[in-house]
Amino acid sequence: MGYLRSEEEVEAMIEEMKKKTKGKYITQGITFSKDSERQMELLKYALMYSTSFSGLGKELIADKFKSELSKNKIKNNNSQPSKETYNNYTEVVEKKDTGNFLL
Repeated sequence: MGYLRSEEEVEAMIEEMKKKTKGKYITQGITFSKDSERQMELLKYALMYSTSFSGLGKELIADKFKSELSKNKIKNNNSQPSKETYNNYTEVVEKKDTGNFLL
């Protein structure tokens, strides 16, 4: 895989993000165009698949970079994906306000 930046450049970027962020988390956003049928379909399946959009995103990123993560021996905090991340879409989930969308 060809990288756009070196590891050192990215580490410096992350340190800068940490300095600029007042809260506990670094947030990276994603947008969905309401005019794009494909993007609306992707959003639909993401919301059907997981109770946490952020959790789904992190698991997808982990899957994408699985070989790099195993090389560096960085493991998930849990040995198994959480129920929240891989929620069966037929299961009834209590609705709550998550800030990004209602569940």
